[in-house]
Formats: sequence, structure tokens, C-alpha cells
Amino acid sequence: MSAGQDYPTLPEGLQPMDDQVAGHAFFDTADSVGLLKCSEDASVLKPAGKLLCGLREIKFYEQIQTATTETDLLALKDTIPQYLGHMKLPVDGKLYEFIKLSDLTYGMLEPCIMDVKIGCRTWDPQASEEKRKAEESKYQACKRNLGFCIPGFQVYSIANGRRMRYGKDYGKKLTEVTVKDAFRKFLNADSGLCRQLLMQFLSDLWTIQKWARTQTSFRLYSSSVLLVYDARRLKPVLQYQSKSLSSSSSKLTSCNTSSGPTGTGTSSTTSSPLGGPSSTPGTPTSGEIEPLQHYFKIQRSHSAFNNYEEDMKAMRENYVFMRDNLVGSYETKVWASARMIDFAHAFPAEESTIDSNYLQGVESLVKIFEDFLKDCELENSPKGGVP
Repeated sequence: MSAGQDYPTLPEGLQPMDDQVAGHAFFDTADSVGLLKCSEDASVLKPAGKLLCGLREIKFYEQIQTATTETDLLALKDTIPQYLGHMKLPVDGKLYEFIKLSDLTYGMLEPCIMDVKIGCRTWDPQASEEKRKAEESKYQACKRNLGFCIPGFQVYSIANGRRMRYGKDYGKKLTEVTVKDAFRKFLNADSGLCRQLLMQFLSDLWTIQKWARTQTSFRLYSSSVLLVYDARRLKPVLQYQSKSLSSSSSKLTSCNTSSGPTGTGTSSTTSSPLGGPSSTPGTPTSGEIEPLQHYFKIQRSHSAFNNYEEDMKAMRENYVFMRDNLVGSYETKVWASARMIDFAHAFPAEESTIDSNYLQGVESLVKIFEDFLKDCELENSPKGGVP
């Protein structure tokens, strides 16, 4: 709500969502409403928007909810917020249609949220020439080179303790190079990249990527991937990661100055599922994860002469195992997620081919986060590397 604007009259238990980072806020344009937050059942109400767009989005969600055999629809169930129906509600005395979805930020004390709009082309086949030209002119550098753009995000900065908000004016200036700075801001990377946060995002992004690489049923225009995490949960994990790194560095120094491999303080190890040493008495447990040896192996072997893509494929296949271990016993609940949202411009595919427009954006997004994971391993590796 802007300064001086009257608070809208809403049904009991609802309030404008203060954490909305993209789209129309309440009454910022004529006859428009924004997201509503429902305090009673951990849900949000998204305005259905224009009649045809709203009906199309409702139909899309209901198709997914009722799917029983359609492969492309079934695979989407784990990549979207839970659909809880639709309804008409009065806002300032006027009825509006809303889509009810699970609140992805529920329970978060400091929700960090980023809207990543996927696709170089963001206008649908029914768009007017005026709409097409308007969409073409927006976020040109990012959409042309990466196939996605960032309309907005908010982050609770660990460095200064304030909530920082970045809107469409910021997003429109981003390029293929500077967009990585935007992601680093969002990830609180000035306090260090967090391996656990990246793995939680990648576990979801790889699922979305897998769907986009194979589905031939739909064409998605102006759809987004919503990234959310709790900065309150990130802070202690970064502190723990820093302690682990310090401990690893001390152990490495001690090992390098010992009389030999059988000197005091050493212990035998057995092979883990990822190729690194598993814990033995006297070594850290899964609640005290050292940087995974598998990651270092990949980082060391990555060059123009080694097949890094095959190594990344192995990582994807084992992501559940790795995520569970990286979270560890001291942080058992997943506190970050990536979900597909906004299906007002989802159309049935006329040809049985993949949606290359959508896939390009997803591939670029995944690549950036995979690169961050590699950077994270370099930042968190003990001085001198691992044996």
C-alpha cells in the first residue's frame, strides 16, 4: 500500500501480502488487486486477473490436480504450489475472482523471495500487436541472452539486518553479466555462498529442468519460477559452515605436519556412496558435514579435457542423498524451495515438441546455480585443497 492510501476493506482473516515482489500490488492500476494472505490456513489468494487469463490458469491448476495418467501433468504436481481451489471475494465492496494456493513462505520469519520470469518470448499467441511490442521491449538484455528476467525480489540482508527490495526498474537494467550479482544479493552471498541453500534450490530446479526437457503438452508464456528461503535459517547455517571450514583447515594443517599417514590423530575410513570417506569413530557425523569429497573430485577434474557434464549428471541423480546429508541433523527441515507459478498464459502445444522457449530460461537458471555451487566449493575448500 502506498503512503496515504486507504486500507482496502477485506473479508475477515485476509490482508494484502506485504512480501509480494512482482505483479500488481493493491490498486496500483485501475481495477486491479494484488495477492492476499490468509492467516488461518497458510494460504495465499492470487487474483485471477482478466477473465480469459483467469479461467485459463484455473483450468491449468485443475488439470494438474485431477491428472491420473497424463505424464506431463503428473510430473508437475511436485513443482507447483498446492492448488486449493478458487473463489469470489469482496474487496472494497466489489467481487473479485481469486485462486487459492499454498503459501510457500509460511512459517518463515525473514522470507527472501525472487520472481524469475521464464522465456525469451513472454507474450502468448493471442496477444495484440501492442502487447507483443511492449513485452519485446522489456528486460531485453536478460531475455535475449539467458531466456529469463527478474521482475523483482526481496532479501533480508544478513550484513545489515534490513529488508532490501528490488523492483522492475532494477531488473530491467540487468545484463547477462550483472544478473549474477542480483542472484548473489538474493542469496546473501556477501556473507558467503551457502552449500545447503544452493543444494535445496538445485534439488527443485533440477526437477523443473527434467520436466522442461521432456514435456511436449504445453507452451508456457510469462510463467515464473519463484525462489524462496528463510534468511533467519540461513544465518546459523553460514555460521556453522564457517566453523566447519575453520575446523577442516586446522585438521589439514595438523595432517600436513604429522609424521606420516599412520601418525597420531588419523583413523581408517570406508567408502561412502559418493566416493568419499564415510564417518568412522572419531570423525564427523552427518550432522557435522565436511565438504563432500565428491564435490572436490568434480571440481578438480573439471577442465576442457574432462567430462564435467557427466559428473554433474551423477550429482543430479544423487541429489536427494546429498541434500539430506548437507542439511544434516542440526538443520533437518528444508527451508528453501523453487516452484513454478503463473499459468495465465499456459496453452496446449500444437506440435508434439518441447517448449524450447521455456527450456532455454530454465537451463540458464540451473546453470547459474550450478556455477554458484562450484564457486561455493572453492570458497569453502580448506587452504591447499583436499588430499
